[in-house]
Amino acid sequence: MLKADYSLNMNLSQSDVWRYLEDWSNWAKQVPGYQTHKNVSPMDSIWELQGKAGTITKHLKLYVTMTEIVSPSTVQFRFHDSENRCLGSGCFELSCLSSRSSKLTCLVELELKGLTGKMSAPLVGSLLPALLEKFVQRIIKPLTETNPVALSL
Repeated sequence: MLKADYSLNMNLSQSDVWRYLEDWSNWAKQVPGYQTHKNVSPMDSIWELQGKAGTITKHLKLYVTMTEIVSPSTVQFRFHDSENRCLGSGCFELSCLSSRSSKLTCLVELELKGLTGKMSAPLVGSLLPALLEKFVQRIIKPLTETNPVALSL
């Protein structure tokens, strides 16, 4: 099982961040390699991604299910590809630091199955922390652009 987590303190209130985070369509677009997504139900969607590692390009269709949304602090989700060779889960935890600051933590766990999964796991495992950091930075970018005072603490 591959795991990564990333946390970021910001000068944004918990409620400001939550309004953006609770609509997962906002942050789906921030996933590295994002191509498109389609809502299947209020809790289910299909995301199409394209990843590159060197000269290798991989197209991936992920089936994403929101498993728990607890306002204003938690979003939990699961995902898998069409062949169940890429299985994962993750969560966002948003905590209030003060009336004008909050902390966002994202955790992702990923399991790659089959021979290809076993062969690619070391590469994916080494890239996962940087990809997660990039993802979280992209999530907060629209919030900090509309509020120039909302710089990282």
